[in-house]
Amino acid sequence: MKIDYLMMGERLKRQRIKQKLTQEQLAEAVDLSVSHLSHIENGNTKTSLQTVLNISNVLNISIDKILGINFGTKTRHVPITEIDVIFRDCTKDEKEFLLENLRLVKTQLQKRR
Repeated sequence: MKIDYLMMGERLKRQRIKQKLTQEQLAEAVDLSVSHLSHIENGNTKTSLQTVLNISNVLNISIDKILGINFGTKTRHVPITEIDVIFRDCTKDEKEFLLENLRLVKTQLQKRR
């Protein structure tokens, strides 16, 4: 299988925009320069699997979706970076409220086992 870097970049860009992240924010989150991220999104550069994995974790998109392949898996995990994105613009009180509710939900789920 040959990787279509142009399509991969477009998928990453769409997901970044969908999540209302700027190139600067995403580049910082994955420790890339903005220009390198721009080259990835425009399909002008090949990138390492590690970089693609880092970006996919921040954007919470699976590698198969980035590459445009269907592996047939329905499993989804929530990476810590997604939680960071959710909490990014919250006040301290909002963060505490969300954490408290997350703990309560977890407790209820564990009681169902």
